[in-house]
Amino acid sequence: MIVGINCGHTVSGTVGSGAVGFINESDETRNVGYKVMDCLRSKGVTVIDCTDDRSASVSENLKKIVDMANSKPLDLFVSIHFNSGGGKGCEVFTYGGKKLEAAQRICDNMAKLGFVNRGIKDGSNLYVVRKSNAPAMLVEVCFVDTKTDVDLYKKLGVEEIARAICNGIEPQSEGGLTMEQYEELKRMIEKESERIDVLNQEVSKLENPMIYNYIDDNMPSWAREAVQWCVDNGIIKGTGEGLGLDNTKLWTCVTIYRLAKLLTN
Repeated sequence: MIVGINCGHTVSGTVGSGAVGFINESDETRNVGYKVMDCLRSKGVTVIDCTDDRSASVSENLKKIVDMANSKPLDLFVSIHFNSGGGKGCEVFTYGGKKLEAAQRICDNMAKLGFVNRGIKDGSNLYVVRKSNAPAMLVEVCFVDTKTDVDLYKKLGVEEIARAICNGIEPQSEGGLTMEQYEELKRMIEKESERIDVLNQEVSKLENPMIYNYIDDNMPSWAREAVQWCVDNGIIKGTGEGLGLDNTKLWTCVTIYRLAKLLTN
């Protein structure tokens, strides 16, 4: 998946900078937007930064943003903004008000954090939504001039807001692991890599290493449950000739399975 993320407006104090209230829109779009990028990358998503910090005019800024977005084969384009005008809550603009799943998830996630869900609205008149080649949405996180919104935003913190948007764009897996758990799982697997490398070297020394194609009595009992879990969760897949697992791959399945169970318990 390739996602373009735009931190809305130019930087504070320049032509085209955003709204100012209890917080500064141009500052916060960057605070949230770059955390969203980090979160998506940690999920394996390819992220294209479509942020323009300085332009001579608003029209130039908007064109630069869209040109960056359209220069890549994006699956989705997301522009991060903050609202003004005295309202409350979060809303997402899409072309024609289309109910994109990601847009709906973002609204729902923000509502779970305590913001008013203002829903999905028609953003056909918004340049970055209208001109983007990819499906596009503009996220209005909350209102910079509404104290209750800003108080909640500050209480939650940028990382929590960014995570809600990130998980809306690329939802958590069906296994139910949170982003923190996935990150911890990755770190633990990396620590096991040295052990797996040693096992791999030992297997390579064997002239005729045992290959396990099926989860049956031929496979060691200590590996069967882990291998079945990896198959059920799409981590390994067989072919017409079976799974093709050697001892190293069995241990890899067991390691992943044990770490996943540890994190979910």
